[in-house]
Amino acid sequence: MTDPADLAHDVLLKVAAFVKSLPADQLADLASGEARLSLVPRGGRPAAAAPARTKPLSRPVAEIETMLAEIGTRAAAVQYLNDERLTVAQLRELAKVLGVALPSKSTKEAVTTKIVDSVVGRRLDSSAIDRMVAR
Repeated sequence: MTDPADLAHDVLLKVAAFVKSLPADQLADLASGEARLSLVPRGGRPAAAAPARTKPLSRPVAEIETMLAEIGTRAAAVQYLNDERLTVAQLRELAKVLGVALPSKSTKEAVTTKIVDSVVGRRLDSSAIDRMVAR
């Protein structure tokens, strides 16, 4: 029987040779987490993963966006989104519709903060600058 450490070493050498042969764009996707490597048995294909079904938002996106536009503080906006009890997948979908760019892996709090900063924070920053310029 072959030692598991020797097998792991052989596998890592083969994976390294494979990865080295990839084009730069695919390497970048792997490095960023946008792509992944998977094990496919010889002569077979991996089983297709069932698409994740995201529960629809509790309110229409336009209504959520309108509420966020009316909220006066970042903290209140965070509280509003938390009160909606949205899942991470729902928050990601909301961010996508609102045009908020997100890193590939983010916590619920990070996604919420990014949405609030992009939607509410920009408006508040802009109005604060306008008030300073008007002086």
